[in-house]
Amino acid sequence: MTGPDFASLRAACTDELAKSGCFDRAPWARAAVLKVERERFVPRDVWEWAKDGYRVLSYSTDPQAWARAVYDPVRAVVTQINDDERTPLTTDGLVRGAATSSVSALDIVCIKLGYLDLEPGHKVLDIGAGSGVNAALLEERAGAGNVVTIEIDTSLAEQAEHNLDTTGYTARVVCGDGENGFADSAPYDRLICTASARHIPRAWREQARPGGTILTPFGTLFSNSGLLRLTVGPDGTAEGRFVHTAAYMWLRSHRAPGGRPPRDGQERLSASPADPDKILDNDWHANFAIGQLVPGLTMQRTISEEDPRILLWDGKDSFASVCCAGWDEADAVLQQGPRSLWDEVLTARSWWDDHGRPETTRYGLTITADDQHHMWLDSPENPLVHSTA
Repeated sequence: MTGPDFASLRAACTDELAKSGCFDRAPWARAAVLKVERERFVPRDVWEWAKDGYRVLSYSTDPQAWARAVYDPVRAVVTQINDDERTPLTTDGLVRGAATSSVSALDIVCIKLGYLDLEPGHKVLDIGAGSGVNAALLEERAGAGNVVTIEIDTSLAEQAEHNLDTTGYTARVVCGDGENGFADSAPYDRLICTASARHIPRAWREQARPGGTILTPFGTLFSNSGLLRLTVGPDGTAEGRFVHTAAYMWLRSHRAPGGRPPRDGQERLSASPADPDKILDNDWHANFAIGQLVPGLTMQRTISEEDPRILLWDGKDSFASVCCAGWDEADAVLQQGPRSLWDEVLTARSWWDDHGRPETTRYGLTITADDQHHMWLDSPENPLVHSTA
């Protein structure tokens, strides 16, 4: 049986990316995508989402489907589940759990390359090596010997090193925690992260040249949805804007804490003044604002058809449960702890509506030399005020 025509798939994928404007800010990336053989960076067994879990998609059993997944321009290829822990298959052949590593979708990869403003000769730190393919694309622009890529997972670091070596790239692969950067090769002109962060590690700013760029997905546990570009100052400060939307897996230490939310303290019962499904309507830009204005917020929706609820937690001592049906009844909202989380969410959503429903790209972030993070709307002179300390 004839194997996949990878060259044709790569060319068709590149054409689709060009039509959607993914190379507009970095025309050089088109030639890089055509040159880098993505299929050589993707494991022969990957994971695809089924209704209730992940199942294996294997080159050995369906090479054409595997190849289409590799060159799908808008979908990531999941390469690891549950940090590669041994998770048993269910009776229907699925694995439950969370994706913990992937080869990112090419559309957002190319968009990020555009906002990196990468030039030949730039020294680059690539945080989150994964399979190594991002480092290969970076090397196509920065040049041989100018890219360092760091990976916290030992097995992934070994795969990245093998993939880069066998495809002729010289990027240095380091096994370590990307939050600490890699001081041995600093300073860098560009730092790019392939995982989401909830704060910018001090090491990244310390290892960037003054005037250098940090580009990373950035968000909150409530809304993992922004692509942040910062310029580093000479005094250890950094400032910049959100330039696009982006949702990535978290840096490991930035993941949501496990455990059951507390249910301590006096229960405060009330009606909701608004329909929860209209307040939390899955608008990315609204959720971005709510996540920034209500510190620590996480949310879970129950799957009960008879009694659908929204559960909120601040990661500390406050909890809320909101009925989606009968939300205007006197006991529809239960709140516990020092904060009234549902009230805070309502206030944050009202703020977003009252300010003209700003999109994510209207926000920015200033980081002071002493590591204080200050979010703002439109300009640093217009800081966001958290609903509570």
